[in-house]
Amino acid sequence: MNTIQLEQKIFQSTKGLSAEALKEILDFIQFIKSKKEKYNKYNNLSAELSFLDKESIDHLEEELADYKTQYPIE
Repeated sequence: MNTIQLEQKIFQSTKGLSAEALKEILDFIQFIKSKKEKYNKYNNLSAELSFLDKESIDHLEEELADYKTQYPIE
């Protein structure tokens, strides 16, 4: 199936569902999109970092040496 066919099948499959079920589907779609956006941001960052010269890389590594302590994940 191509993208258009899949979109149509998903749309048809939601007919008759309750508002609550549709909200769950929407939440799932938003979750998938946010996961993809995070992945794309990571790939863009990797591409940008690949253009750094040695001096810039060394400086960046020095700045982030203790980042886990400075920026703990809550």
